[in-house]
Amino acid sequence: MRHLRLVPALTALLAACGGSTPSVAPPAPTAATTAAITPQDLRTRISIFADDSMLGRRTGTAGNVKGNAYIAAELGRLGLTPAGDSGSFLQRVPLMRYKVDSASATLTTGNGSLALWEYYPYQPNFLLPVRPVSGAPVVYIGGPSDSTALPPRDSLKGKVVLFRDDPGGTGLQAPDLSPAGRLGLIAGIMITGVDPVIALFDQPLRAAPIVVRDTTKVPPGATQPRIIILPTASVAKLYGRPLDGLKPGDASPPLQGEIEFKETDLGATNVVAILEGADPARRGQYVALGAHNDAIGIVPPVEHDSLRAYNTVIRPRGANDSPREPTAEEAAKIRTIIDSMRKIRPPRIDSIVNGADDDGSGSMGLLEVAEAMAKAERRPARSMLFVWHTGEESGLQGSRWFTDHPTVPRDSIVAQVNIDMIARGGPQDEKLGGPGYIQAIGTRRLSTQLGDLAERVNRDGKYGLVFDYTYDADGHPDNFYCRSDHYMYARYGIPIAFFSTGGHRDYHQVTDEVQYLDFTKYTTVTRFVADLAGQLADLDHRPVVDKPKPDPNAPCKQ
Repeated sequence: MRHLRLVPALTALLAACGGSTPSVAPPAPTAATTAAITPQDLRTRISIFADDSMLGRRTGTAGNVKGNAYIAAELGRLGLTPAGDSGSFLQRVPLMRYKVDSASATLTTGNGSLALWEYYPYQPNFLLPVRPVSGAPVVYIGGPSDSTALPPRDSLKGKVVLFRDDPGGTGLQAPDLSPAGRLGLIAGIMITGVDPVIALFDQPLRAAPIVVRDTTKVPPGATQPRIIILPTASVAKLYGRPLDGLKPGDASPPLQGEIEFKETDLGATNVVAILEGADPARRGQYVALGAHNDAIGIVPPVEHDSLRAYNTVIRPRGANDSPREPTAEEAAKIRTIIDSMRKIRPPRIDSIVNGADDDGSGSMGLLEVAEAMAKAERRPARSMLFVWHTGEESGLQGSRWFTDHPTVPRDSIVAQVNIDMIARGGPQDEKLGGPGYIQAIGTRRLSTQLGDLAERVNRDGKYGLVFDYTYDADGHPDNFYCRSDHYMYARYGIPIAFFSTGGHRDYHQVTDEVQYLDFTKYTTVTRFVADLAGQLADLDHRPVVDKPKPDPNAPCKQ
């Protein structure tokens, strides 16, 4: 599941500021799989897909390509129809990585210089040219309380402004940077006074952005200001005195240097396949099933058991919880857990986020559903559309691309079922967790009938699942409805059902490994999803949409 990279207010602020695929041989299965959905088949598949050799399957990396090659090879073996580009199972998604050219990223004034990561550059749009900052002085304009006394608009044209923010626990604020705003003509803005935000999001701010290069035309002459997040300690290197010594209107000597981003085509792909329906009258309609094929990749090395012990005590929801220093009592608990692990095995350093649950479980569950349906004596009436989306972790990019550029007519998709993290959910993972625990999200947001059908399939099939609708509540702070690929279908009015067994201490950690999965639960959820999809495909009518459809271009709101 996609992580909330930045606090919402920071995201809103930054938004307001205005390749070829390499050939990689798929790994060979270690054992044959069967037509039935079984724990052994799921273990076989996920032991391949979440193996260290996949290198964490980060979007556009060799590991992600290798994982997709495994899925595509299996789909070919099972006889599904390719539904990607040019008769293949792969649909190219034009994802580009934009990395700062560190060789030319030093900014200087007459008072000192700033190397990269003594400032954090941000660029909201990589198609729109950025205004040059070299030769521009940095003018301090104070903070929110000073915004009413800003200098005349034209007097700041071509200058860089330094804005002192006061997050106050609610995120960042900023003056209006729109073209018509008071600061619409500036060369750039530096935002400072936000050291806690920088500390919390240091790694995401350093990460090279991954962006879809679409075909949107840039208006002639349109530009955007350069945006820089500036640690408070760096202010003195620009002005020769600290931030507290500045008053609005103070200017630094002119900046020297520019910030350049280098573009790299990641060669990212969705994997898309069709299982043709049995009924000629309904064969041209599709029930879509989705999971995401990417994970986090490789991170700085840590000791596996020590991290898991820490997360058990401090971050029981993994990356959904903020890290902090343990208390003395908590440190003792952590040490006790580590000591118990040392009796079993020596320390082991790890840097690969295998993504066994997130979303190896969904991806391999989907492959098992495809195999079960392909080998069944009777196929569903409607066709099944299987999509393994890329770029979920970097912003739902593969699912957005597929729904904007579908390889079947968009209005032929009658429903979409998304599975993301479906192999955990025990009491050690979720407060309400247990053998049947599962989170149901979005099942009635567009179609009451779809939600009712999900309940009936669970009941009649005696799957014993206990649906938790807590995270589907309007305004829920975890925002799960907006954080996985199903929403990209829902925004077009396609009824969706999203199922997950929830978060845990290993979410987005190197400890998300096969050894911690519950294969009994995993099998039950996968069988339930197959049953639900099959019954959707056999309905004598499309699921009725009886709720308002969202604006497909508006931000998602839970």
